[in-house]
Amino acid sequence: MGLSGRKQKQRIGPDPRNLSWADDASKFGTSYLSKFGWDASQGLGASGDGRTSHIKVQQKLDMMGIGAQHQKDPNGIAWKQNKDFENVLMRLN
Repeated sequence: MGLSGRKQKQRIGPDPRNLSWADDASKFGTSYLSKFGWDASQGLGASGDGRTSHIKVQQKLDMMGIGAQHQKDPNGIAWKQNKDFENVLMRLN
């Protein structure tokens, strides 16, 4: 198929954020932890002060790496490399 193949649209289901899965108390993890005395209102961990909900995910749409600054840092390596590249291009013209 490759790039010239027929494009297929992705269908979005009735629950795109999987809220029904996250709130389902009959899943393996919830039932397993409840056997050991855990309650959904408690956090995880020895003292019970950990997370009470699942980790929220979000889609990363920019092309920067994870943890990269969204501003120009004058002391950053990428900024210096970009300046060096611009200087090379200026000398070529």
